Parts: sequence; structure tokens; C-alpha cells
Amino acid sequence: MIEKTEFLANKINEFIEKYGEVPPHWIYKPDSHPYSIIWRYGSGDEFCDCFYIWFEENCQTTEKRIAYFKKYNPPPRWLASVVDSIWETEGWNEPFFDYTPYLKKLEKYGFTGTSEYEKDLDDQKWLDKENDINRF
Repeated sequence: MIEKTEFLANKINEFIEKYGEVPPHWIYKPDSHPYSIIWRYGSGDEFCDCFYIWFEENCQTTEKRIAYFKKYNPPPRWLASVVDSIWETEGWNEPFFDYTPYLKKLEKYGFTGTSEYEKDLDDQKWLDKENDINRF
């Protein structure tokens, strides 16, 4: 669990002022990939801390979590992150975890893009973007 420091509480309040709540990752960085290095350092890492603190405080039931993510229409590449945030997935960190049953659950709740999940996640453009970032 991430400790809610005064600094993070202030950052969370900034997000709430701007968005009405802390938005999901793809709203904060619209042209990003869930496995990008940007989520490990600097403002991306800081955002993740804010998101997880706010999300755990405000979306404590499955129904609230589903409603929260439906508001933001996640891009297909982010659907595994949505699944992991809504349900406790056993074995998700094992190689070749199969998200198929969970993607089907998302479809039943009205989420779109589940059939494009793998294609969007593995699209070459994300590798090209990472290489562009690493040049600077």
C-alpha cells in the first residue's frame, strides 16, 4: 500500500480540481502504453501513486470500479489494467496469463475494444514511441 503523504494528497487535489476525480492513466497520458517506462519515473510514477491512492479510497466495490472505467472508454491496450483494477486476478503476473475470460466479462459490462486488445498492445508504433523517448 502506498502511503498518502501531504505531497501526494496535494497532487490528488490538483487532479480533482482539473478532472473532478483522478482520471485513469490513458486520460492523463493519452498517447501512452501501459508498459511504458513513463509509469516508472517522474510525473508518470507520481501519477500512479495518486491514482492508486484515490482509486482505493473511492472505488471500493466492483460496481463502482466498473462504472468508473466505463466513463473513460479505455483504449484496447489498457483493458488488462482495467481488469486488474476491477477484479483480483490470480496468476496475472505469470508468463502468458490469459486475459480472455476477463475480456469476455468486460464485454458483458459493455466495454468495447476487447477483440483489439492484443493487436493494440503489441502494435509496433509503441516500440517506435519508446525508441523516440530514449533518444532524448
